[in-house]
Amino acid sequence: MIKEMHMYLMGFDVGGTKIEATLFRLEKEALGANSKDTFVCAHPVSGHLHGHVLAKMREPTERHKGYQAIVEKMVGLISSTLSSAGVDVKQLHGIGFGLPGSIDPKTFRMLNGNTMVLVNQDLLGDVRAKANLPASIVMRAENDANCFALAEALCGAGLMHEKRAGVNVHSQTAVGIILGTGCGGGIVINGRTVQGSRGGGGELGHTILYRDGHQCYCGQSGCAEQYLSGPGIESLMATRHYSQLGPAPLSAKEIFEKAAGSDPAAMAVVARYRSDLARFLGSLTSVLDPHYFVLGGGLSLQPAIYQGLSEALSHHTFLPDSRVPVYQHQLGDSSGGLGAALLAL
Repeated sequence: MIKEMHMYLMGFDVGGTKIEATLFRLEKEALGANSKDTFVCAHPVSGHLHGHVLAKMREPTERHKGYQAIVEKMVGLISSTLSSAGVDVKQLHGIGFGLPGSIDPKTFRMLNGNTMVLVNQDLLGDVRAKANLPASIVMRAENDANCFALAEALCGAGLMHEKRAGVNVHSQTAVGIILGTGCGGGIVINGRTVQGSRGGGGELGHTILYRDGHQCYCGQSGCAEQYLSGPGIESLMATRHYSQLGPAPLSAKEIFEKAAGSDPAAMAVVARYRSDLARFLGSLTSVLDPHYFVLGGGLSLQPAIYQGLSEALSHHTFLPDSRVPVYQHQLGDSSGGLGAALLAL
């Protein structure tokens, strides 16, 4: 809870290719003009806050260099980000980490994920020790998709839905889905992320979309991630009869571009993707009955996936007329870092 006039928080968005640190200042009252680097946050404990992005730095993850190299990168990012904003480390209230895997809610260690060098490591403790951070700095970690969902629920799509539907942010059930190189998910109920008993809550990309479908790295077959990610739609184009588009594999972006140009093969692939997405969201609707879905990741930028999506998902739900709104993310690429920073409140 914010007791002072303002508070400094840092959020880490950690992925397989990059580590990004963002420094935020949160205030109880708005100061200065609105800009792309300002936002409003409806926090369930601290109330409505006004936020500013003060600095953002990134480094390549370079997983092949090992765990200690990642710790050193994070320590360097803490120093450089604070320095660029003219903020002393003693002014920092907390640091949050959005990590690419399931996070133990008690120890904050990553239990699994595709960045194996982070699994079972005391990342928060090691960063604190290496950076010689004061004991007063709060440090927390959650799954990166949970951080995305939290930021959008409190500061982005949730506020938009409150205006449109009249449902208070703190009374909403929201589901965030990241559609990119993978398919991640996060669930936010009444302003709080759903972590589950062991930190695995919201691993929606590893629910089964097709029985006996494509093999997933997690050991299962037919996971939603294998069909709804960028590599999923690329695989569909490459392995089905739609491959007459040319000898070179097409990227997901190129597939959508060709579909927009009325190429029949690409249009068929996009239609299949949208159908799979509707079935996936419909199943989640039957379980969670959310007020809305919010989509992030590279594929969420494609207008074609939203065409008739709410209507289509309603055909895969138990409750009648379940036309759940599906929103595009409202916070851009700041959502992961912002959600991570909010963990420290």
